[in-house]
Amino acid sequence: MRSGTIVAPGEKQGCVGCHENRVEDTPPPTKAPLAVKREPSKLTGWRGKQELFSYMEQVQPIFDRHCVECHDFGKPAGRKLVLAGDRTVSFNASYIDLWSRKYLTCADAGPAAHFESRTWGSHPSKLIKVVREGHEEHKELKLSAEELETLITWVDLNAPYYRAYECAYPNNPCGRSPITGAQLNQLGSLTKARFVLHNGDNQRAQICFERPGMSPGLQR
Repeated sequence: MRSGTIVAPGEKQGCVGCHENRVEDTPPPTKAPLAVKREPSKLTGWRGKQELFSYMEQVQPIFDRHCVECHDFGKPAGRKLVLAGDRTVSFNASYIDLWSRKYLTCADAGPAAHFESRTWGSHPSKLIKVVREGHEEHKELKLSAEELETLITWVDLNAPYYRAYECAYPNNPCGRSPITGAQLNQLGSLTKARFVLHNGDNQRAQICFERPGMSPGLQR
Protein backbone atom coordinates (compact mmCIF):
# COMPACT_ATOMS: atom_id res chain seq x y z
CA MET A 1 0.00 0.00 0.00
CA ARG A 2 1.62 3.25 -1.16
CA SER A 3 -0.60 5.77 0.59
CA GLY A 4 -0.22 6.97 4.15
CA THR A 5 -3.09 7.24 6.63
CA ILE A 6 -3.07 9.59 9.58
CA VAL A 7 -5.57 9.09 12.39
CA ALA A 8 -5.59 11.38 15.41
CA PRO A 9 -6.23 10.01 18.92
CA GLY A 10 -9.94 9.27 19.34
CA GLU A 11 -10.66 9.16 15.59
CA LYS A 12 -11.81 6.06 13.76
CA GLN A 13 -10.67 5.00 10.29
CA GLY A 14 -12.99 2.93 8.12
CA CYS A 15 -12.47 0.99 4.92
CA VAL A 16 -14.86 2.74 2.53
CA GLY A 17 -12.95 4.74 -0.06
CA CYS A 18 -10.34 2.07 -0.65
CA HIS A 19 -12.21 -1.21 -0.33
CA GLU A 20 -15.59 0.09 -1.50
CA ASN A 21 -16.62 2.40 -4.33
CA ARG A 22 -16.13 5.92 -3.00
CA VAL A 23 -18.81 7.53 -5.19
CA GLU A 24 -21.63 5.13 -4.37
CA ASP A 25 -23.52 4.22 -1.23
CA THR A 26 -22.08 1.43 0.83
CA PRO A 27 -23.99 -1.77 -0.01
CA PRO A 28 -26.04 -3.12 2.89
CA PRO A 29 -24.21 -5.95 4.64
CA THR A 30 -25.70 -9.40 4.35
CA LYS A 31 -23.85 -10.51 7.45
CA ALA A 32 -21.48 -9.00 9.96
CA PRO A 33 -17.86 -8.97 8.75
CA LEU A 34 -15.53 -11.19 10.74
CA ALA A 35 -13.39 -8.19 11.67
CA VAL A 36 -16.16 -6.57 13.71
CA LYS A 37 -16.81 -9.68 15.76
CA ARG A 38 -13.72 -9.14 17.89
CA GLU A 39 -11.78 -6.32 19.47
CA PRO A 40 -9.32 -4.52 17.20
CA SER A 41 -5.75 -5.78 17.22
CA LYS A 42 -3.30 -3.47 18.91
CA LEU A 43 -0.41 -2.17 16.83
CA THR A 44 2.76 -3.96 17.81
CA GLY A 45 5.16 -1.65 16.00
CA TRP A 46 8.28 -2.44 14.06
CA ARG A 47 10.65 -4.86 15.80
CA GLY A 48 8.23 -5.06 18.71
CA LYS A 49 7.91 -1.38 19.59
CA GLN A 50 5.85 1.51 18.36
CA GLU A 51 7.90 4.31 16.86
CA LEU A 52 7.98 6.71 13.95
CA PHE A 53 10.59 5.86 11.34
CA SER A 54 13.37 8.44 11.05
CA TYR A 55 16.01 8.36 8.30
CA MET A 56 18.57 10.28 10.35
CA GLU A 57 18.13 8.10 13.43
CA GLN A 58 17.74 4.66 11.90
CA VAL A 59 19.21 4.65 8.39
CA GLN A 60 22.06 7.16 8.37
CA PRO A 61 23.97 5.45 11.24
CA ILE A 62 24.26 2.32 9.05
CA PHE A 63 25.95 4.33 6.32
CA ASP A 64 28.15 6.04 8.90
CA ARG A 65 29.42 2.65 10.11
CA HIS A 66 29.92 0.94 6.76
CA CYS A 67 30.04 3.42 3.88
CA VAL A 68 31.10 6.99 4.64
CA GLU A 69 34.78 6.09 4.94
CA CYS A 70 34.79 5.83 1.14
CA HIS A 71 31.54 7.49 0.03
CA ASP A 72 32.25 10.99 1.30
CA PHE A 73 32.77 14.40 -0.25
CA GLY A 74 36.19 14.77 -1.81
CA LYS A 75 36.78 11.02 -2.17
CA PRO A 76 36.74 9.02 -5.44
CA ALA A 77 33.72 6.90 -4.42
CA GLY A 78 31.92 10.08 -3.37
CA ARG A 79 31.91 11.29 -6.97
CA LYS A 80 29.63 8.37 -7.75
CA LEU A 81 27.57 8.32 -4.54
CA VAL A 82 27.78 10.40 -1.36
CA LEU A 83 26.50 8.66 1.77
CA ALA A 84 27.59 11.29 4.30
CA GLY A 85 25.06 12.51 6.83
CA ASP A 86 25.72 16.24 6.43
CA ARG A 87 22.51 18.26 6.54
CA THR A 88 21.63 20.33 3.49
CA VAL A 89 18.77 22.73 2.86
CA SER A 90 15.89 20.25 3.20
CA PHE A 91 17.33 16.77 3.68
CA ASN A 92 20.85 15.41 4.09
CA ALA A 93 23.51 14.57 1.52
CA SER A 94 23.07 10.78 1.48
CA TYR A 95 19.28 10.97 1.11
CA ILE A 96 19.55 13.35 -1.85
CA ASP A 97 22.17 11.21 -3.58
CA LEU A 98 20.34 7.91 -3.12
CA TRP A 99 17.36 9.37 -4.99
CA SER A 100 19.38 11.32 -7.53
CA ARG A 101 21.70 8.45 -8.43
CA LYS A 102 18.72 6.06 -8.73
CA TYR A 103 19.63 3.71 -5.90
CA LEU A 104 15.98 3.69 -4.83
CA THR A 105 13.00 2.38 -6.79
CA CYS A 106 10.14 3.81 -4.80
CA ALA A 107 6.79 5.37 -5.61
CA ASP A 108 7.77 8.58 -3.77
CA ALA A 109 4.87 11.02 -4.32
CA GLY A 110 3.43 9.20 -7.34
CA PRO A 111 2.41 8.08 -9.90
CA ALA A 112 -1.14 7.00 -9.17
CA ALA A 113 -0.96 4.02 -11.54
CA HIS A 114 -0.88 0.48 -10.20
CA PHE A 115 2.52 -1.20 -9.99
CA GLU A 116 3.08 -4.85 -10.71
CA SER A 117 4.31 -7.01 -7.85
CA ARG A 118 8.00 -6.56 -6.93
CA THR A 119 8.49 -3.64 -9.33
CA TRP A 120 8.99 -1.06 -6.58
CA GLY A 121 10.35 -1.06 -3.05
CA SER A 122 13.24 -3.16 -1.81
CA HIS A 123 13.05 -5.89 -4.48
CA PRO A 124 14.26 -3.80 -7.46
CA SER A 125 16.16 -1.10 -5.53
CA LYS A 126 19.86 -0.95 -6.34
CA LEU A 127 20.74 -0.02 -2.75
CA ILE A 128 19.40 -3.30 -1.38
CA LYS A 129 21.12 -5.30 -4.09
CA VAL A 130 24.46 -3.67 -3.24
CA VAL A 131 24.23 -4.22 0.51
CA ARG A 132 23.18 -7.83 -0.04
CA GLU A 133 25.75 -8.75 -2.67
CA GLY A 134 28.51 -6.18 -2.17
CA HIS A 135 30.08 -4.26 -5.05
CA GLU A 136 33.33 -4.21 -6.97
CA GLU A 137 35.17 -1.90 -4.58
CA HIS A 138 33.83 -3.45 -1.40
CA LYS A 139 33.01 -7.13 -1.81
CA GLU A 140 33.43 -7.76 1.91
CA LEU A 141 30.58 -5.41 2.85
CA LYS A 142 28.68 -7.22 5.59
CA LEU A 143 25.69 -5.76 7.39
CA SER A 144 24.10 -7.36 10.43
CA ALA A 145 20.68 -8.94 10.04
CA GLU A 146 19.14 -6.01 11.93
CA GLU A 147 20.88 -3.43 9.74
CA LEU A 148 19.76 -5.16 6.54
CA GLU A 149 16.20 -5.44 7.85
CA THR A 150 16.25 -1.74 8.74
CA LEU A 151 17.26 -0.71 5.22
CA ILE A 152 14.71 -3.04 3.60
CA THR A 153 11.94 -1.80 5.89
CA TRP A 154 12.85 1.83 5.18
CA VAL A 155 12.75 1.32 1.39
CA ASP A 156 9.47 -0.60 1.60
CA LEU A 157 7.98 2.27 3.62
CA ASN A 158 8.60 4.38 0.48
CA ALA A 159 11.93 5.75 1.77
CA PRO A 160 10.68 8.47 4.16
CA TYR A 161 13.03 11.06 5.63
CA TYR A 162 11.21 12.95 8.38
CA ARG A 163 9.41 11.14 11.17
CA ALA A 164 6.75 13.85 11.57
CA TYR A 165 5.29 16.88 9.81
CA GLU A 166 6.36 19.41 12.44
CA CYS A 167 9.06 21.77 11.22
CA ALA A 168 11.64 23.81 13.09
CA TYR A 169 11.81 26.63 10.51
CA PRO A 170 8.22 27.27 9.34
CA ASN A 171 9.11 30.55 7.59
CA ASN A 172 12.13 29.19 5.71
CA PRO A 173 12.23 27.20 2.45
CA CYS A 174 10.29 23.93 2.75
CA GLY A 175 9.90 24.65 6.46
CA ARG A 176 13.15 22.72 6.95
CA SER A 177 15.99 25.01 5.91
CA PRO A 178 18.07 26.53 8.74
CA ILE A 179 18.70 29.58 6.53
CA THR A 180 16.07 31.92 5.10
CA GLY A 181 15.02 32.16 1.48
CA ALA A 182 16.86 35.48 1.13
CA GLN A 183 20.04 33.95 2.54
CA LEU A 184 19.71 30.96 0.21
CA ASN A 185 19.26 33.23 -2.80
CA GLN A 186 22.28 35.27 -1.76
CA LEU A 187 24.33 32.10 -1.37
CA GLY A 188 23.25 30.99 -4.83
CA SER A 189 24.25 34.34 -6.33
CA LEU A 190 27.69 34.16 -4.73
CA THR A 191 28.48 30.54 -5.56
CA LYS A 192 26.43 30.02 -8.76
CA ALA A 193 25.48 26.64 -7.29
CA ARG A 194 22.07 25.03 -7.73
CA PHE A 195 20.84 24.36 -4.23
CA VAL A 196 18.52 21.40 -3.78
CA LEU A 197 15.16 21.88 -2.08
CA HIS A 198 13.69 18.52 -3.05
CA ASN A 199 15.00 15.06 -3.87
CA GLY A 200 14.95 14.07 -7.52
CA ASP A 201 16.95 13.17 -10.62
CA ASN A 202 20.27 14.93 -11.24
CA GLN A 203 20.15 16.85 -7.96
CA ARG A 204 23.07 16.66 -5.56
CA ALA A 205 23.84 18.34 -2.26
CA GLN A 206 25.72 21.63 -2.62
CA ILE A 207 26.02 22.67 1.01
CA CYS A 208 27.04 20.89 4.23
CA PHE A 209 25.97 22.69 7.38
CA GLU A 210 28.05 20.44 9.67
CA ARG A 211 31.21 20.73 7.54
CA PRO A 212 30.89 23.94 5.50
CA GLY A 213 34.37 23.55 4.05
CA MET A 214 33.30 20.31 2.33
CA SER A 215 30.34 21.94 0.57
CA PRO A 216 30.52 21.20 -3.19
CA GLY A 217 28.91 24.55 -3.90
CA LEU A 218 31.91 26.31 -2.38
CA GLN A 219 34.46 24.38 -4.42
CA ARG A 220 33.63 26.19 -7.65
